[in-house]
Amino acid sequence: MLKIYHSKQSRSMRVVWLCEELGLPYEVEHLAMFTPEMKTPDYLAIHPLGKVPAIDDGGFVLWETGAIFEYLVARYSDGALIPPRDTREGARAAQWIGYGENPLTIIMGEIAAHGGPIPENMKIPALVERGETIAPALVGVVERGLGDRAFILGENFSAADIMLAFGLNIARHLGFVNEGTPGLLDYCDRLMARPASQRAAAV
Repeated sequence: MLKIYHSKQSRSMRVVWLCEELGLPYEVEHLAMFTPEMKTPDYLAIHPLGKVPAIDDGGFVLWETGAIFEYLVARYSDGALIPPRDTREGARAAQWIGYGENPLTIIMGEIAAHGGPIPENMKIPALVERGETIAPALVGVVERGLGDRAFILGENFSAADIMLAFGLNIARHLGFVNEGTPGLLDYCDRLMARPASQRAAAV
């Protein structure tokens, strides 16, 4: 069975959510963020940076969320959640999947971590200052890209929505998704209301 290396309230939640959307059986190995258990030799053999997510699919180990998404959708589904790369819709999906991780989640995560729970000896205040400067522009890109559509690619939900949701929810927590981005407020609510999202959040 597929194993997901996961920390609660971390970006690995997106892999759990994807598996729930696909109806794919999985087991979870929980790791605590910012603790030595993420840096043990055994886990570094899974993820060389001691981060999450990572998966082990019958001995096949993979890390980096975008790669995991492409692998799971291609191997275990009809492919609908990531349209073919040689189509315009597929190219747009790749664009938003990439944007959902870097810069959106990277920057929002830096603001949240270095301004909050990360151990004091690891904090870099300059990352918070830089992030807060560019965060409004980052969420504005998604607000304009979404327009009046239900999902980022149009009327159909996709893996790109999962990738964007995590960073947008951090941005919402930080106050960058607000009344000035009404489309994103509705979008986040719509995504978090999905049964698969709620099941993943409870894992």
